[in-house]
Amino acid sequence: MVDQAVTGELKVWAGDLEDLEAMYGELRGVPGITARVMVAPVEPGDQGGLADLLTVALTSGAVTAFLQIVKVLAESRGPEFRLKVRRGKDQLEITADDADAGLAALRDLLDGS
Repeated sequence: MVDQAVTGELKVWAGDLEDLEAMYGELRGVPGITARVMVAPVEPGDQGGLADLLTVALTSGAVTAFLQIVKVLAESRGPEFRLKVRRGKDQLEITADDADAGLAALRDLLDGS
């Protein structure tokens, strides 16, 4: 039996709005993943308008699918790809240049449920 407990909610930002939209498009309809586009609150020191972010809820059975989607996007979107993921107080960044290390850190973040 596969454990389908929700692992928690992630907040996901991208360096480019098109990367965020691509991420949302890939996550939509994947079993065990719920993604919603949200308006990010302005953080102290931020300039300009509000940025969009995704909130992503994963079941434990969907973690592998989520990691694979992030990997494919990092490899296909080009060198400017930058994704920030926060879970609670823990935050990490995944870039196209260092996707494997970022994905390993993301797996650790998700496994620490």
